[in-house]
Amino acid sequence: MAFFPGYSKRQSITNRDSLEKMLPLQKRDQFDNLEKHTQWGIEYVEKYTKFVKERSEIETSYAKQIRNLSKKYQPKKNSREEDESKYTFCRAFLTSLNELNDYAGQHEVIAENLTSQIITDLSRFLQDLKAERKSHFHDGRKAQQHIESSWKQLESCKRKFERDCKEADRAQQYFERMDADINVTKADVEKARQHAQSRQQMAADSKSDYSSYLQKFNQDQSEHYFTIIPNIFQKLQDMEEKRIDRIGVCMKTFAEVDRQVLPIVGKCLDGMTKAAESIDSKTDSKQVVESFKSGFEPPGDVEFEDYGQAMKRTVSNTSLTSSREAKDKPVGKSKVKLWPFKNKNKVTHERTQQGRTHLPASETLLICAGREGRDGRKDCVRFLFRDNIRVQCHICGVVYFCCYHLPPVSPPRTLPPPATALTET
Repeated sequence: MAFFPGYSKRQSITNRDSLEKMLPLQKRDQFDNLEKHTQWGIEYVEKYTKFVKERSEIETSYAKQIRNLSKKYQPKKNSREEDESKYTFCRAFLTSLNELNDYAGQHEVIAENLTSQIITDLSRFLQDLKAERKSHFHDGRKAQQHIESSWKQLESCKRKFERDCKEADRAQQYFERMDADINVTKADVEKARQHAQSRQQMAADSKSDYSSYLQKFNQDQSEHYFTIIPNIFQKLQDMEEKRIDRIGVCMKTFAEVDRQVLPIVGKCLDGMTKAAESIDSKTDSKQVVESFKSGFEPPGDVEFEDYGQAMKRTVSNTSLTSSREAKDKPVGKSKVKLWPFKNKNKVTHERTQQGRTHLPASETLLICAGREGRDGRKDCVRFLFRDNIRVQCHICGVVYFCCYHLPPVSPPRTLPPPATALTET
């Protein structure tokens, strides 16, 4: 037996030295040390329960933070979400967030299993363990009190027997002195003899009582050390082994709780890996091309602009003046304005139902200003005309005709003052 010191043979108390060895009984039985050890074992179970509880709280807090993180980076419900869903890397990130949310759920499962399978079970086990320990030590204290009470009775009987023996010895010596003295009367001698006999009888009775109590104490002692205490210690040993086994089972469960969720956690990680592998850079780049494709054809080559031909014409007949006048006129049919001295028309624009501008063949136009730029100014496109060539602007669709074959317009001359004015001067 681990806790019971044991005895090699049955012991009996026959002298004073053996009686002195019985004190104190608590030290001989190691009850105090066992009580401290079992109390430390219970505190250790409480310590391990606290550890599992804190681990469960950490798992719960971690799962909550992971869920909040996944929720924080979920795409918002707006038009931008539809644009993001076109790209493979955006869809992969959304899949990873969903898998991360499931991953957080597995940590919540770990926390729940730790609470239900370990913390709750250990709490009930601790209550039963404390009650069982209290009961065993109560029985042990009771047995100790009984053997101590029997010990005290034995000590009392021993002292009484010792005292009666001394009194009987003194009474016998007194009787012998009285009997040897010739001066003492016969009555005194008889009285001393009767007193010695009574003391001897009292000593004999004390001896009988002491012997019976000694026999009874030896029986109690034998039962105490070979039956009662071993049974109590065996129960304490079983209790301690049960406590240790329960801690081992809880530690194994602690690992199994994590192992149970590993397949699902592995699936979550596999989903993240698969989502990452589904990213296709070429597909995303094609989506960008399709989204921002304008459909406009690239502009043609820039033609040579001959400024020398423009200098030969008058300022009133330049294409810039004509284009400005055409731009300032309202949309629709416009009236034809005549030159002051020549019967020639200025540049006129006529809008057709298709929104195109037709110019008379007699007008010259070198600049197209039919479209506004980004900054509000006109984008001018210059054209190089040749004789009898019709040109259409590729930006606004305006049609222009070459008028270089017509003669230039001369500037008007100033009239002389009237004759009357000369006379007055």
